Amino acid sequence: MTSMSDVAKAAGVSAATVSRALRGEPGVSESTREHVAEVAKRMRYAIARDASSLAGGRRYAVAVLTADVGRGDLLAGAESALREAGYDVLLDVLNDPAARARFFDQVPTGRRVDGVLALATRPTEAERAALDGAGVPVVLVEDGDLGEAVALAARHLIGHGHREVALVLAEDVDESLDEVLAAEGLAVRPEWTVWSSPTVAGGEQVVDALLDGGALPTAVISSSGEVALGVYLRLRRDGREDVSVVSLEGAELARAVGITAVEGAWRERGEHATAVLLSALRGDAQPHAEAIAPPSAQLVVRGSSGPAPRSGAIPPTVAP
Repeated sequence: MTSMSDVAKAAGVSAATVSRALRGEPGVSESTREHVAEVAKRMRYAIARDASSLAGGRRYAVAVLTADVGRGDLLAGAESALREAGYDVLLDVLNDPAARARFFDQVPTGRRVDGVLALATRPTEAERAALDGAGVPVVLVEDGDLGEAVALAARHLIGHGHREVALVLAEDVDESLDEVLAAEGLAVRPEWTVWSSPTVAGGEQVVDALLDGGALPTAVISSSGEVALGVYLRLRRDGREDVSVVSLEGAELARAVGITAVEGAWRERGEHATAVLLSALRGDAQPHAEAIAPPSAQLVVRGSSGPAPRSGAIPPTVAP
């Protein structure tokens, strides 16, 4: 079995340095910490968590909360960085009012976790006060502005001649995004604003709802990557390559099939937020809620969007 002394010898440092580096304690440079962690990983050495906790009061666990599991890159970046640093991840998904209220009524404290990472949750003032009172470092990653994303998608479609565009929203998204489309000069029709469950199946059902309006729009903008994928697959299965699809988030499945999407460097944002939290855990910052701004949005054009049909809105498919 590999010992701490074995890791120290292989890394060319003292056993005390190995201990401090792997426990995230101060007094070790970042380059040395990374070097020791890499050697320990290669040698399959893991520091004894129970002894570590007793000695330094650490739990080596971080509460990660999110209200948007669709923001997979953000969560993946944070989780990967935390596990690489030797921390267990306690995930809380706050996607309904009851779960959210329950979490903030019983915010994890130092008795359970060493810190809290809040991803795209948009806490209220009361919720933020509860996080500040947890007694552990807290880092907030703010969500991006969907209005900016809608405007980017709309300008892209307008540049391709589209004027009749449907807006498909997840169930918790405000319909005021219609105003963004109108401000960009697109036609806004009530029957072309559709709500959907954030799933691929929900996206397929959206096409039926649009067809009930008598004619398909020339393009569809979806706030959910999974819904965009469902819309895209259903339209292509029906032979409707002439309807463009744009997603307001870059879900991995949507990327895999080539859906145009508004994206940000969310994975890198999750990794950066984790670095800020780990710095606080090493004593470099005070335990209060620190906000990390969302990344700048950018449009990634793929094969799902193109020129609008010359005749404008597309009539529904008529069975022979």
